Amino acid sequence: MFDPNKLYFANDPALSALAPYSTMAHWRCEGRGPAFIKIGSRVAYSGKALNDWIESQTVRPAAA
Repeated sequence: MFDPNKLYFANDPALSALAPYSTMAHWRCEGRGPAFIKIGSRVAYSGKALNDWIESQTVRPAAA
């Protein structure tokens, strides 16, 4: 998981655990993926937003 008190910029290698840079950029254009922050022309993600998004992607298998 990501440090909830840290900002991760779009080119941060830690984000490659989620998806390649180009995929993250595509998701931003489509309004998908984790919430992000624009700081001037730079894109950043809060660790909390990344953790929340990861949690929201959890798929619980149906009981058999």
